[in-house]
This record gives sequence, C-alpha cells and structure tokens, in this order.
Amino acid sequence: MTHLLRAELARVRARPLVWLVSAGVVLGVLGLVLSGWWESRPPSPAQVAAAGEAYRADLAAWQALVAPCDEDDPSVHPDLPPAEAVAACTSRPPTPEQYVAVRPDVSSLVTERLPSVGVMITLGCLMLGVGLVTSEFASGAMGTWLTFAPRRGRVFVSRLASAVVAAVPCVAAPLVTLVVALLAVGVVNGLPVGEPAGGWGDLLGVTGRWLAVGPAFAAVGVGLAFALRHAAAVTGVAVWWVAATESALPLVLPESRWLPLSTNVTAWTTGSAHYVVPSCVPDPARAGEELCEPVLHTVAAGQGALVVLVVVALALVGGWLSFRLRDVA
Repeated sequence: MTHLLRAELARVRARPLVWLVSAGVVLGVLGLVLSGWWESRPPSPAQVAAAGEAYRADLAAWQALVAPCDEDDPSVHPDLPPAEAVAACTSRPPTPEQYVAVRPDVSSLVTERLPSVGVMITLGCLMLGVGLVTSEFASGAMGTWLTFAPRRGRVFVSRLASAVVAAVPCVAAPLVTLVVALLAVGVVNGLPVGEPAGGWGDLLGVTGRWLAVGPAFAAVGVGLAFALRHAAAVTGVAVWWVAATESALPLVLPESRWLPLSTNVTAWTTGSAHYVVPSCVPDPARAGEELCEPVLHTVAAGQGALVVLVVVALALVGGWLSFRLRDVA
C-alpha cells in the first residue's frame, strides 16, 4: 500500500492539472489583493486639498451658526425655534478626520477577503479531485493501472489519499499568498496591521477550518469522479446541485434553508450561519390574508461540519461502489 501511494503521489506531482489549479487559485487571490490595494490607497494631494477646503467651509458655517447662542440657555437663538436651537447650540464642531476616507487596516483586508478565497479554494480542490480521476478513465490508464495493482480497494484509497495530499498545497499556497501580499500592501500604503474583530485566534481558527474544507471537497471530487467517470457528467451533477439545492429549494421550501452546502460550509468555517424563515398566521382583520414575520434560525458549526462529512461520505461510498462493481475499460 505504501509503494502504491508513493507511486500515486509521484504521478500527481507530474500532472499539469495540479499546478494549473493552484496557479488559477493564486491568480484569483492576487486579484483580491489588487482590490485591497486599490481600496486602501492613501488620498491624493487633490483629495487632501478638497477635504481641507470642505472642512474649513463647514467649520466656518458651524461657527456662524453657534455664534448667536446663549451660553447659559442653549434654547435661546435669534434665528431658530427652541428645539432646533438646542440641537444647534449643543452640536460639536466638525473635525478634519471626518473629511478623509477611512482606510482599512491589514487585518480587515484579510478578514473581508478570506471567504472569497475559501470559495476559490473549495472549487479548485473539487476540480483537482475530479480531474485526477476522470483523466485516468478517459485515457484508459485506469485499466492499465489495475493490471499492475488488481486490488481495487487499494487503488481507490491510494488515489483518494494522493488527491487529499495534493489539495493541501493548493489550499495553503493561496492562503499564504493572501496574507503575505496584503502585508506588503500595508507596507506600501502605510496601513497599520490592526487586530481582527474576533481576535487573531478567531482568524487563525477560520483559516484552519478552510484548510480542512479544501481536502474534504477534493475527496468529494474523487468520489464523484469514480462514480460517474466523466468530467462532463460530474459538471452536470454539480450544476444540478447548485440550481436545485443551493438556489431553488430554499425559495420553494424556506424551512429547508439549513440544507444547502454553502450554508453548512459557512457555519463550519465561521462558527455559525443564519437564515430567515417567514412565520405566517391568518390575518384576523382580512379574510384569506396572512400576517408574516421573519424568524431567524442559526446553523451551528457542529451541524455544518456534520452535513459536510455526510456529503463527503456519500460521495466516497457512491464512488467506491461504482468502482468496485462496474467494469473498467
């Protein structure tokens, strides 16, 4: 088994698909980094001058407004009724900081872009798992491989393990690229590092869970590829799942909004996910009408992880049964 796994890993390293998927995800991450650089650019001299002019104009207007105010009774103003006079005379002067766009710190840039990177990682690992298996069936290499390793269980497990191992750098490289590149953006644009809203421990936890999601979806891709044996068939199933389960089902049956895989992945990676289900009762004032109010529901991280594990298990069981029972050309 060890020799078979080593051979599979050597074949994976030689596959252009692995490097193309990794490069594609990293390229997408660099696009997010570019948007972070654009968002956090320091203001230009013209913008600074315009902000200073607006500040001075508003400060002069505020001074003219509060100049007639009575220091002892703020409700006394020659030009305003008492209620408006109190609001005007107790107002605070504008500050220069109000006229300069607030720029995010590095931790905010990382936190905002991490979910998008996670989606790209998930899709990339799914493609990786599918491609590593379907290419073997399409080229006929799987049948040749079985002549050297006739025990299908070992072939299945070694191919699964090699895909999961290959998914780890495909996940780690984009995440490292995101952090390092945004730190460089912070240096170039003069941004503070800051601290995430939930602390660095929470951000590291979210990152670690995305590291687990990538190999899990690579395993899903392997299972679907063994079951269907064609990349086009796997693509059709994926499109059907997105259209039916992720999009249509929550609209037709709002109570099922806990079921979509996107909701459960969000719950697992961020700690929880929320969805709204309308709760309706008959309207006593109008016959045949209903009164509805939204009810917030929460999907916990444990439930999200359980649903993801069930999907992974079903895909692997289906793939193993198909590989075990069907002939391989």
